[in-house]
Amino acid sequence: MTEPYLHAGTTPLVLQVKKDLERHEGFRVFAYPDPLSKLGKKYKHLPWGFQPARELLSLITDMDERDGLPWTVGFGFTDKVTPDSKIERIPAERKLETKILEMNTVLGAKLPWYKDASFVTKTILINMAFNMGLFGLLKFRNTLRFIQAKDYARAASNMKLSLWYRQVGDRAKELVARMATQTIPAEHKAPERL
Repeated sequence: MTEPYLHAGTTPLVLQVKKDLERHEGFRVFAYPDPLSKLGKKYKHLPWGFQPARELLSLITDMDERDGLPWTVGFGFTDKVTPDSKIERIPAERKLETKILEMNTVLGAKLPWYKDASFVTKTILINMAFNMGLFGLLKFRNTLRFIQAKDYARAASNMKLSLWYRQVGDRAKELVARMATQTIPAEHKAPERL
């Protein structure tokens, strides 16, 4: 069955954001604890995501599964994920594509100027929303105001002031550089079609 986005104007956007999120989030078959959770920080040396989480939790006596919330699987999916969750790669890719399209639609509804935003800007905003959630992204009021005014240098500078920038590391640095230059480096570019 053909995926609808493959025949729509959103194909390049879906392919680019998908490539970025595959690199930034990585793929894991099995559930893993949030890296910033108590469990994720203390037991980061365990092979989370590559072995059933329930097996790994059986090795831990000083914490329980609630200490790993939110649990994550696939390409950073957290909705209804438990330590027993598992997803194979192909269904995870389809789910990722669907989530990218959904976020593109939601951003268009929440930010009236979004439909006229540059392609590069859309890739950044969808990526950030995927990383911190829509409401986390919408808290970047000054940054979003600078983006709306197409003042990309100030938007990028403002992104650097956030806790998100300090927590996320290379991903944030890459997205800030992309915002400032409004370009995607050749090594990170996705093909525009399959």
